[in-house]
Amino acid sequence: MKSLFYHMFFLFLVSLSLSSCYKDKGNYDITPVDVIKIGGPSFATNNYTLVQSNILKIKPEFTFTGDPETLEYTWKVYPASARTGDPSIQIISHAKELEYEIKLPVADYSVLLEMKDPKTGVVRTKTYGLKVTVRGAQGFLVLNTKEGNLQDIDVIPNNAVAGGIIYGAFSTNNKFELKDAVKLKMCLSLTYREGNLYVLGKTGGYMFNQNYVRLQEAKNWFFDVPEQIIPSAMYHDGLNTYIINNGSVHTTYSAAPPALFTFRTPGNYKADKAVFMGTRGIIYDELNHRFLKCTKSSAATIERITVNPVDAFDVDAIGNKTCLHFDHNKQPSTAATIEHKPIAYCKDNESGKVFAYKFGFYKSLVTYAESVTEVTAPGFSTATAYVSASNNQLTYYAAGNKIYVYDSATDVAREVYTFADSNVSIDRLMTNGQQFLAVANSKTSNSGAVYFFKLEGTGSFEGNTHFSKYDGFGKIQDVEYKFSALTGTTFNWK
Repeated sequence: MKSLFYHMFFLFLVSLSLSSCYKDKGNYDITPVDVIKIGGPSFATNNYTLVQSNILKIKPEFTFTGDPETLEYTWKVYPASARTGDPSIQIISHAKELEYEIKLPVADYSVLLEMKDPKTGVVRTKTYGLKVTVRGAQGFLVLNTKEGNLQDIDVIPNNAVAGGIIYGAFSTNNKFELKDAVKLKMCLSLTYREGNLYVLGKTGGYMFNQNYVRLQEAKNWFFDVPEQIIPSAMYHDGLNTYIINNGSVHTTYSAAPPALFTFRTPGNYKADKAVFMGTRGIIYDELNHRFLKCTKSSAATIERITVNPVDAFDVDAIGNKTCLHFDHNKQPSTAATIEHKPIAYCKDNESGKVFAYKFGFYKSLVTYAESVTEVTAPGFSTATAYVSASNNQLTYYAAGNKIYVYDSATDVAREVYTFADSNVSIDRLMTNGQQFLAVANSKTSNSGAVYFFKLEGTGSFEGNTHFSKYDGFGKIQDVEYKFSALTGTTFNWK
């Protein structure tokens, strides 16, 4: 009986074994998986270094044992510091070979290729390093308001040709919108050769680095934040920076960045226009209608100008006048010298007459009032823009669609250029002593243009015409020249 039981149990095991072998044979009858291998350079942060607006082209190196036409491609770009799930990760293409116009802020990025075999779902990846550098590192910054009241900063490079304008230098590098911006100021110094760019608004403002990346808002500029931030002007002498905020003068606490302005310089005044020459400056006090001197030491001070026996006018009281323009006949950052001739043009608020107040220096650079003369030049009192020459005593001004040059020594003005279109407003004039720049905005459309002229020794424009014109802007608010770094050139624009 036991023998029969063992015999039947043996047959059961044999039957079970045969059944298992049959099932295993079916499990291992599969198609081999196709293999994807991606080659090319190993990852490095500078696999590709490109300027903004250039085209990034990548032709991936790979092998695939199946049909390459069936593969699916996904290209992504993200900041080098991004993590999984970061919203800054962008899908930029599904093409086999990447062609991507760089519209990214200046930074280091990673470019990720995902190559997928849809038949099996297998995905292989390859990462490349991308370094984006700024476009428009040097040139003329054009602050303008476009359609829809959107503001931007475009750049005219030094070597710009037709169509060579760099549009959107600000918007490419920032995710917020400029509003009510009215002025630009670029400040470079020996301690920070790359410099900072200031954007002054009707209220508030921003500071950017040389790559147009925001560093600070205006409320962070001050050691003691003023109740109202209404910056009207900024001056830079190559080392120190001065700002007039709501009529008060502040100066930088230190030349090292970021800028930090000191407490309000004390005194009974309301600063309007000013001229700074090294550590010396003269401001016009529109509250008391007088001129005061500003000295930069460990802390800025504003003091009355010493009365000298040779003074031609009373600096403490010039009458009820508004200052139209205040500048000097040297380069913007030139220190005060005997040859300096700061000049202020002030309009009498009752008679409408304009007077030129000229200053000089004598006896160890003591400031004195050198002369005062009436300005009878046509259109001077209602001009839309002024600029003083940087190598002589001439002053340029714009009235209507004409540009004039005025000699304060002789009270003579002559026309140097007339725009063919009478329907323009000339809102900004600049010079570096060799060339001249004029901004002409249309009165009937939201558009503006920048014109360049070459200067002759007499102050006239070479050939009586411009040598280049750049347009395609909205209404232009301001223009400022930007160096990529401090060069020591003596031909700065003002």
